[in-house]
Amino acid sequence: MRKNLFTLMAFMSFGAFYFKAQMQKISFEASEGYTVGNLGGQQGWTNWGGIPVANAQVVNSNPTDGVRSFNMISNGLIQDPCGIEKNITSLVTSNDVEISFDYNFAGLNSSSYEIAIYNNALISDYTAAFQIDYLTGTLSYRTATGLVDGSVLAANQWHNLKIIIKQSDNILQYFANGTQIYSGTLGVNKNIQAIDFVYDDYGTGFRVDNIQINNLPVLSTDEVVKKEAIKIYPNPTAETLYIETDSKINSITIFDAKGSLIRNFQETGISNGKRIDVSDLISGVYMVKVKTSTSEFTKKIIKK
Repeated sequence: MRKNLFTLMAFMSFGAFYFKAQMQKISFEASEGYTVGNLGGQQGWTNWGGIPVANAQVVNSNPTDGVRSFNMISNGLIQDPCGIEKNITSLVTSNDVEISFDYNFAGLNSSSYEIAIYNNALISDYTAAFQIDYLTGTLSYRTATGLVDGSVLAANQWHNLKIIIKQSDNILQYFANGTQIYSGTLGVNKNIQAIDFVYDDYGTGFRVDNIQINNLPVLSTDEVVKKEAIKIYPNPTAETLYIETDSKINSITIFDAKGSLIRNFQETGISNGKRIDVSDLISGVYMVKVKTSTSEFTKKIIKK
C-alpha cells in the first residue's frame, strides 16, 4: 500500500557553552509529576487529530533515561495525521535553544512519522521539523526552503535527534545520533512555542524519552573571539584531558550534567597548560570551566 508522506495541516487545537545555560528535561518520571497511564492531560500534553486517548501512554518500560518512557501505539483507526503536543513556551527562556530527544519508531511500510517545532502553537507554523519516511526510514529535515533527505534510520532502535535554533545568528542546525547533518539559515518562522510528535496511525507507533531543552546564552562577538583562545582536547576522552590557553590559568573546575561540582584545580596563574586525569569519572557529559588572567571559558566534554 502506497501513500504520500503527509504534511501536517492546521487542524490541530530541540562546540562551546557557558555553564549558565539552563536545561529543562522531560523523561516522564514521577519526579517530574508524571504518572503511568494516558499522557494526554498530563503536564500540558494534548492529544489532537482524533487520536484515541489510550494510544499515548507513559509506561514503565524501555527507557533511555530513568525508568519510564512515552509509548505511542497505533490501532489503525485514524489513518490521517494525528499526535500529541506540548506548549513549551515556559521552558524556553533564550533566543538560542537546543532541543534533543531519544526516538524509536516501531516499523516500516506502515505509519509515517514527524517531530515538529512550531513557531505558533495555535496555527502550526513550522520553525523546524524531522520526518521519517514510512517506506525507507529516510530521515528528512525541514530547512528554510523545504524538506531535505538525510540518513536512513533503523526501526525498533533508539536514535538521538537534536535541533539547534539560534535566533541571534539566524542559524538552524540538525543532528542525528551525535552527527551534524545540516547547518543553514532559519526560515521565516523563528520562535519556539510547541513540540509535536506526529504520525498517521497506519499500524506502527513510536517511543520517546529524554527530551532536553537547553537554553543557550547569546555570546557577543568579543566573547566568541575569547573562546577561540582555549583548546580542550581530546573530546570525547577516555582517560586524559589537555587544556591549553593563551593566558595563564587561574583555576579549572569540572561539573557534572546536573551542575554538581566534581573537581576543582587552583592553578594560581603559573601555567597556560594543564593535563587532567579523568579516567575515574563515569561515562557521561561534563562541563569544564577554565578561568584565566583575562577571561573565563566553559566547554562541554564527553567522558567515554
